[in-house]
Amino acid sequence: MKEELSILIQAQYPLIYLVTSEEERSEQAIANIAQTLKPQPRVFLWTVTNGVVEYGQPRTTQHNTVSPEAAIEWTIRQKEPGIYVFKDLHPFIDSPPVTRYLRDAIASFKDTHKTIVLMSPVQHVPIELEKEVVVLDFPLPDMKELNRVLSRQLEDGKNKRLTTESREKLLKAALGLTRDEAQKVYRKAQVTASRLTEAEVEIVLSEKKQLIRRNGILEYIEEDETIDSVGGLEELKRWLCQRSNAFTERAREYGLPQPKGMLILGVPGCGKSLIAKTTSRLWGLHLLRLDMGRVYDGSMVGRSEANLRNALKTAESIAPVILFIDELDKSFAGG
Repeated sequence: MKEELSILIQAQYPLIYLVTSEEERSEQAIANIAQTLKPQPRVFLWTVTNGVVEYGQPRTTQHNTVSPEAAIEWTIRQKEPGIYVFKDLHPFIDSPPVTRYLRDAIASFKDTHKTIVLMSPVQHVPIELEKEVVVLDFPLPDMKELNRVLSRQLEDGKNKRLTTESREKLLKAALGLTRDEAQKVYRKAQVTASRLTEAEVEIVLSEKKQLIRRNGILEYIEEDETIDSVGGLEELKRWLCQRSNAFTERAREYGLPQPKGMLILGVPGCGKSLIAKTTSRLWGLHLLRLDMGRVYDGSMVGRSEANLRNALKTAESIAPVILFIDELDKSFAGG
């Protein structure tokens, strides 16, 4: 994604919508991209509290740029190459003046090496801008980035070194968290046990389960029952047992494809949920339950798509994982 963002800025795309809740990490990524470009653009940040401030410089607000309209007009007047990051503009973006100023900026930015980046955890694009904007999802940290977080935390603690196996387990336990969340989880594990070793993996996993559960859509599920607890469904159980071998190291080296998914239909009480839960134990994978009824129950008007997108992004970052989509029919009209 960072490479895609760099390409879009180099190609002089005037408006990019970056969907993320990690402001600091996203700002750093944009600043790093700016340093590689020729001509090198300056990076400016806008918030409704501070107006326009240059990235990495003392917090000196550009004159009269607190209002969104004034800030966008200010970007239009600038003559030098620049990347202008607007944080949390989504509450104002439906305002006719803001929408019009953005369209004016798009028209004036042609061949000027200037780009506006709208940064927000909520994706909301007015119909007037749909043909002009490129939407990108900023990914959650991968193992490499989490490794840097873990290394910094180890430097602050008593245990300076970890075996490769222990480090990998701690890193995998934090997959699916933001950088700040991972840092807090590692710190909590270190404070709880006065160290950070393989033994603290369960503390990290327990905290991650709580963080994932916050929005009420995703739920981490642990199941003690085995596949033998499921009555009937013999053909399905045989298929699942055969496919369990696809997740071994030997199977990966051989190039054996892993199963991508399955759709289970049946009346209530026939074992659909239980088979999903016991498959997690059979295959040795984590199980996330995605409640489609909760996504579309009307309690989160205007947030359904954003919540679903975030849930899928979290599941993807934790992969390999079993995503148990419950009440799938609730996502269809008339379901």
